[in-house]
Amino acid sequence: MGIVWLPVLAFFVLLAYGLAVDLSLTLLTDAPDKGAVCLDGSPPGYYHRKGSTQPNKWIIYMKGGGYCADEMECVKRSFTDLGSSKKWPSTLSVSGFLSDDCTENPHFCGWSLAWIPYCDGGIYSGNVLHPVKVGTDTIYFRGIRVLDTVVGTLLTAGVSNAEHVVLTGSSAGGLSTYLHADRVRKMIPSNIPMHSLADAGYFIDAPNVNGEYVIQEHAKYAFNMQNSTGGMNQDCVAAYTKMNETWKCGLADYSYQYIKSPMFTLNSAYDTWQLHNTLQLGCLPPQCSAEQMKQFENYGKEFMAAVRPAIQSATNGVFIDSCVVHTQSTSSNSWKQFKVDNQTIEDTFYAWMTGNTAVYKSKVVDCAYPCNPTCSKPAISPDEVV
Repeated sequence: MGIVWLPVLAFFVLLAYGLAVDLSLTLLTDAPDKGAVCLDGSPPGYYHRKGSTQPNKWIIYMKGGGYCADEMECVKRSFTDLGSSKKWPSTLSVSGFLSDDCTENPHFCGWSLAWIPYCDGGIYSGNVLHPVKVGTDTIYFRGIRVLDTVVGTLLTAGVSNAEHVVLTGSSAGGLSTYLHADRVRKMIPSNIPMHSLADAGYFIDAPNVNGEYVIQEHAKYAFNMQNSTGGMNQDCVAAYTKMNETWKCGLADYSYQYIKSPMFTLNSAYDTWQLHNTLQLGCLPPQCSAEQMKQFENYGKEFMAAVRPAIQSATNGVFIDSCVVHTQSTSSNSWKQFKVDNQTIEDTFYAWMTGNTAVYKSKVVDCAYPCNPTCSKPAISPDEVV
């Protein structure tokens, strides 16, 4: 009998520890009744995978994908998966921190996962009451309603009885993690521990190579276009209202100091998206001139100065590396292999989240580029939307 059952036993071991289980899509078809819609008016939704061994522990992940800086960009986006749910696939595969492979992701592989697609173009923050006409097209700015509706649905789906919740996101989803952590914390019952991991979301207000503050101008316009004031951290809004600069609450380097809930910052000091879009460097090492390398190095110093509040926080966690990458948590390569002070992102985040820092520190900061031998070559093109 033992010999007969060995293949069956082996199958279930592989199921638990080796074979990835796809996430399944749930569209919230009644969300439009609450005004919660994507850019094109289609319903939002989420992907879900029930945890194999710890189903009452939840990761809530917010997808990234940049933002649209004006109405015409938003119209174009409304015909893509970043602005419409009409062509979202029924299933989804993930990796890194979100993986259910316990070899790849031993601490979190058994957790339940809710993966929220990004379809509002405004960092889940906009709230314009009426549809917006752009030529012959109609778009909607309802990001904060989308977030509230999806999280509210997740509460009824099991999060309200969770043992632990991690809120996370990458790129624009990482920025959204900073901006909305306190809001989500208030929605989740106070007896449930919640920690946040913001991946590649620490976008800073810095000039480009010509001294122009391009990102600042884009951020201002998008903030006002989407009527994002009510969708931001309200402590931040209150502080900057006095200076008529509430748009600053849409950038991490201004809003970070107002976050009350526990936050872990994961970022490269040489983030490829920021190098391309904020600095507008026009290259990535080693294909840079001597002058471009000086600008590259200076930007790294600017970033480190801007992220100092996170580094100096007495309670929050940090993993800042010098790898020339954008997002890192959702790639098994960077999640498991990139190291600072001989510890991985996974080691550092888990030590911080659990408070168990006897072996691994909860805060590590890398030396300047190109000192880190664990970094791979740039993982994406600098202008790729993630």
